[in-house]
Amino acid sequence: MNGFGTKIRDANILVWLPSPMGDAILCTPALRAIRQQFKSCKIWFYANPVVREVLSPCTLNDQWIQQRGKNPLAVARELRQHRFTHVILFKNSFASALAVFLAAIPSRIGYARDNRGFLLTDKLPPARLPNRKFKPISAIDSYLVIALEVGADITDRSLELSVDPAANDAIRAKLPELADTKGPVVVIVPGGAFGPSKCWPNIRFAETADWLIANYNATVIISVAPNRTERQIADGICELSGNKLINLGERSLSIGELKALFSASDLVITNDTGPRHIAVALRRKVVTIFGPNNPVWTETGYENETQIIGNVPCAPCDKPICKKSEHSCMLAVTVEMVCAAAGELLDNNRKRARIPARREFIETSQSFFVDSGYVTAFEKLGLTSFDALFSFNSGKDPGGSSLPEYRSRLEFKISDPDKTLFLKRYNNPGALIQIKNWYWHNSRKSMMSFDSDPADDLARAGIKTPKTISYGEQWGVFLEKRSFIITEELPNAESLEQKLPDCFQDRSKTENLKQQRNFIKRLAQFAGRFHDTSYRHRDFYLAHIFYSDDGTFYLIDLQRAFKPRILAERFRVKDIAQLYYSAPGSAFSKTDRLRFYKTYAGKESLDGRDKAFIRKVVRKVNRIA
Repeated sequence: MNGFGTKIRDANILVWLPSPMGDAILCTPALRAIRQQFKSCKIWFYANPVVREVLSPCTLNDQWIQQRGKNPLAVARELRQHRFTHVILFKNSFASALAVFLAAIPSRIGYARDNRGFLLTDKLPPARLPNRKFKPISAIDSYLVIALEVGADITDRSLELSVDPAANDAIRAKLPELADTKGPVVVIVPGGAFGPSKCWPNIRFAETADWLIANYNATVIISVAPNRTERQIADGICELSGNKLINLGERSLSIGELKALFSASDLVITNDTGPRHIAVALRRKVVTIFGPNNPVWTETGYENETQIIGNVPCAPCDKPICKKSEHSCMLAVTVEMVCAAAGELLDNNRKRARIPARREFIETSQSFFVDSGYVTAFEKLGLTSFDALFSFNSGKDPGGSSLPEYRSRLEFKISDPDKTLFLKRYNNPGALIQIKNWYWHNSRKSMMSFDSDPADDLARAGIKTPKTISYGEQWGVFLEKRSFIITEELPNAESLEQKLPDCFQDRSKTENLKQQRNFIKRLAQFAGRFHDTSYRHRDFYLAHIFYSDDGTFYLIDLQRAFKPRILAERFRVKDIAQLYYSAPGSAFSKTDRLRFYKTYAGKESLDGRDKAFIRKVVRKVNRIA
């Protein structure tokens, strides 16, 4: 080892910190080890303003040099003035190594990567895979290897940050709502500097916020960076939520104040982005949503973090922008997963450090698939094969409209888990029926697939649908022989045809009127989000829209739902007409219907196209009647 060792005394050591905020926080265990190893030396940190602010106040160094530019020649001139004897490069760029070489610092240690090894006196080989790509290891451990190389004790991997007392005072002034909270304070971090591929959908953050408010009386704060893109994300979440959220896009915080806010919070729900590491370093409870990035790179081992991972075939890709038609990894993470993880942490009952978002189905017999959590329950009922399932009758007909001969439905119960399930069976559907379905759906699929595929697509887009528990299909030479799908009963939900929210019972009360308008707004947003997926339902009646006690909308009976290749507008008119027709006049006035349309269309006032669309809807309603 050239220049570093336990006998160093009174050295002038420069530590060049990594530039992303999150990486700098992940570096703090190594910085602490270096401080302890070289107590008698003067340690300078070289960092950009963001890194300096997030690490301040800091007891791990003596002085700061704030990075003002990236030109290696200019940086070298500045560093040369301080006559450093040693430099530790946690920054992995070629330019950083060139700058300290030109500054003539005698001892220079860092990773020999990016063709910079010849510029270092102490070269460490980065961990690589056989294909020469970098081996995924935690940044914490990568930085600690450098600390170990200079003789430091690296047994402590915990992250470290401090909060300035002045920032605590500032946050109380900027967020007076925190002085009178009835439940936990939850901070949601929906953005990410890495790129949009790391971002979970706005609607899912909004639904998570609503669940936390309904179940924990939480105060929910949306925290975003002070830029236009992230402010739009925050505005979108607040618009989609049915509750009043605190939008920090409207009152920006400094990084110091953000740390103070996190230190006052009970839970942080975040994408895999820099503020996640602030929350971990401040020992908060954390739910982190992972998609395109491998969690190994930023693994902390923190006991109060639950990681939910979009475990799909194309992930991790480490790309800032998803090039696929749908963002599968982030869409694989459901609201239910995040809410369950949040609830466990708030109840001090964390069960798993990592939750893979991809559900596992077991093929219990040929082409007969069952959710892994339900295999035992199905075995108890003897539901392990097609023949057994198509002869199964231990349940009741859920009722409704009469069905063609090839279709049957059954409602039945299971134990362990204690659930009510719904079975749809398709037995030898006619050739013309199948071909017609293939034409409309532009795909040769089984009858059950026309239920399950739209449900999967819509769930990924944030539209709640019944959870599929089991499915299967059998084919002849060309045509389908049999298929089935089993779904789970929606939790605490009823169809809007059967029961509207209680606020519709008495329209004379002002509070009820406000709740009615909010409900109509959210129903319109739900319909708009559904049509934004390009799907058309073709049975878009209130009977097929369910509403739960916690304010969640669900869409059922998707067998006819499809993405029209032509006449998409015609089918959109049909859907809205069906909704209009099924909405009782005693509950929804003409003004209510106009409010619905304005929200659905995203318009403050109507233009000629809107009026033409409404006329088409009314004509269709008259034909339905």
